[in-house]
Amino acid sequence: MQPLLIKVNVPQKSSFSINRYAYEDKFPGIWHFHEEFELTLIEKSSGSRMVGDNIDRFKPGDLIFIGKNLPHTWRNDNLAEKQSTEALVIHFVEDFWGQHFFQLPEMYKIKRLMERSKRGLRITGDTNKKIVRLMRKIEMVSGSSWSVIYLLTILQVLAETNEAEELSTEGFINSIKLADSDRLKCVYEYIMNNFLEGLDLVQAASIANMSPTSFSRYFKSRTRKSFTQFVIEMKIGYACKLLINEKKTVSEVCYESGFQNLSNFNYQFKDITGLTPKKYQLAHALT
Repeated sequence: MQPLLIKVNVPQKSSFSINRYAYEDKFPGIWHFHEEFELTLIEKSSGSRMVGDNIDRFKPGDLIFIGKNLPHTWRNDNLAEKQSTEALVIHFVEDFWGQHFFQLPEMYKIKRLMERSKRGLRITGDTNKKIVRLMRKIEMVSGSSWSVIYLLTILQVLAETNEAEELSTEGFINSIKLADSDRLKCVYEYIMNNFLEGLDLVQAASIANMSPTSFSRYFKSRTRKSFTQFVIEMKIGYACKLLINEKKTVSEVCYESGFQNLSNFNYQFKDITGLTPKKYQLAHALT
């Protein structure tokens, strides 16, 4: 599941970019990485978010800060009906305000933030609200000196908050071989498009042009999870969405999320989320 290298286009007369991406159906869902830091606010839609080896649900209001070269993607659920998708995204390079700016003593907290962002950060609480307001201001004054001031303010707020949760584990191995990108991108697409059905390790290995044994070893070295565990976590993430948004019974969710028996579903769900499916549903019904 090798990520694809993407070149982010920053306007020539700007030190960073802010873009509103809107699609009539789904986000592209490309597993990718780039040199630029990224701050993404989900405005519309829901689904599964992957940052490094972290897999979680996303919904409107989801705010993620991603460090350079950290593989990531947002993938919408395969719903029968179409759903509009929209995100507000800022990209900037580390030296957007000059090569030595963040080496200044006053910038040490922001420099530390840059290091933390290598694992990806989910921004919550009041900090989320502050950042969202500043992002909207940047969108309104894009291209002016105020946009740079607002961006630096965002970084300072992020550097000082305790409402930023690290996503990817420290053990995640970001080993990228560009020659393999297209081949293993196909494996990723296979998993994402078929995780609710009967995924086959042999088929996945074949797509990667590897033997099953070599593929299993390679996959785990990149994701820190076995192929089977990765698929289970995708299914549980989808099950969480069904339990919260669709108000289905646990039994219905079990089979709709690709599990073959209730007992295994309950075991895997609690192992990953720390709650039984029913307690998880009740907890979110109260929030």
